[in-house]
Amino acid sequence: MYFIGIDLAWSVKNSSGVAILEGDKSKARLLSAGVFASDQDILDHINSIVKDAPAFVSIDAPLIVSNETGRRLAEKVVGSLFRKYDAGAHPSNRPRLSQWSGTIRGEEISNLLKKNGFKHDPFIKKFEKARKFFEVYPHPSIVVLFKLDRILRYKAKPKRDYLFRWNEFKKYQTFLKNLESAIPSLNVENGILEKNVKTLKAGNLKDYEDILDSIFCAYLSYYCWHSPDRCAVLGSMKEGYILTPIFDFMKKQLKDSESQKSLAGF
Repeated sequence: MYFIGIDLAWSVKNSSGVAILEGDKSKARLLSAGVFASDQDILDHINSIVKDAPAFVSIDAPLIVSNETGRRLAEKVVGSLFRKYDAGAHPSNRPRLSQWSGTIRGEEISNLLKKNGFKHDPFIKKFEKARKFFEVYPHPSIVVLFKLDRILRYKAKPKRDYLFRWNEFKKYQTFLKNLESAIPSLNVENGILEKNVKTLKAGNLKDYEDILDSIFCAYLSYYCWHSPDRCAVLGSMKEGYILTPIFDFMKKQLKDSESQKSLAGF
C-alpha cells in the first residue's frame, strides 16, 4: 500500500512538495520526497512509483470550494476546535483561490487524480485497499499527533527571523524522526531529517519546508488508514471539509453534522 502527501501550492508559479511512502499495517518507509511544478509533473511522478496499486493521497489544499465569499464550513470548524492552539485555517473562497490563474488548483488536481483511478473520499475504513484522495491541513494534525500546546512556527511570517524559524524547523525534524517509534511508525532515511537548516535561506528553505510538509502529509494518509477512529472529517463534501486526527475530548463536540454547524456558528 502506498501513501502520498502533496503540499500543493495554490499557484503553479510556486513549487509543491510530494512525498511517497510504502507501508503495511504497522510500519512505513519513505520512498521519495521532492518538489515539483505542474499538476501533470506531480501525477507523472506518482504514477511512476505507484502505478495501479492501492494508494491514499492526502493534499494540503482546498479541494471543494463552493462558496463565493468568506470561509468554508471546514475552516470554521477547525477554527472553533483548534484556535487556542493557533491552528486555525486560512479562509478559502472561489475568488481568493482563483486570483492567480483563474482556476482553483485543488479542483484541477482532483480531476487529474480521478482520471487516474482515484476516488475523492475522506471517509476511510481501517486497512482498506483502495485508491483515494482527500484534503488535509497539517497545523491541527501536527498539534494532535505530536501532542503540542500550539503549532510549530517554521513558516515565513512577519517578525519571524531566520534564527527563530531554523529553531522551529529543528523541532519539526525531531518530531518527524520520532515517528520511527510511533504507532504506526515511519522510517525516513537518506539524511532528509538531518539537514542543517542553518545553511538554507529563501527559496532553498521554502523547498525544504515543502518537502517536510509533504512527508508529514504522507504520514497523515498512513495514519488515517491505520487509525480512522482517531480522525474526523471536519465540514462536509458539499461545503468543503478537512480530514484530521483529533483529540479524544473533541469527539463529543463532533458527534454529528449539526454539532459541527453549531461549532461553526451556523
